Amino acid sequence: MEEVDMNHTKAVPALRELNNRVGHYLDRALSGIALVAVHEAGTLRGHWTDVDVRFRVARRARDAGELIRDQIDLLPESRNRMARDQRVRRELWRGVVKDFSAQVAETET
Repeated sequence: MEEVDMNHTKAVPALRELNNRVGHYLDRALSGIALVAVHEAGTLRGHWTDVDVRFRVARRARDAGELIRDQIDLLPESRNRMARDQRVRRELWRGVVKDFSAQVAETET
């Protein structure tokens, strides 16, 4: 019976430490994923704004040639926004991976 108590005494702190580490990893991962989700929501708002601008420009066009020219003029801005969004997205995911794979510091409880 005494042997069981000795094992239990050793196991409880080990389980607490494991619980703290898992909780820390989950907190890191979920925080990073939440940042990605916020970024994606902003990206979608940007896409809808871009569509709105394109429709407003299209309504002002007097003929097909002007419509095509105006839409082509908007391409660099759209391309730059999409490239910027992709860079931010890539960095956010790198941060998630880095946070998730980083060694959890030993903490006393």
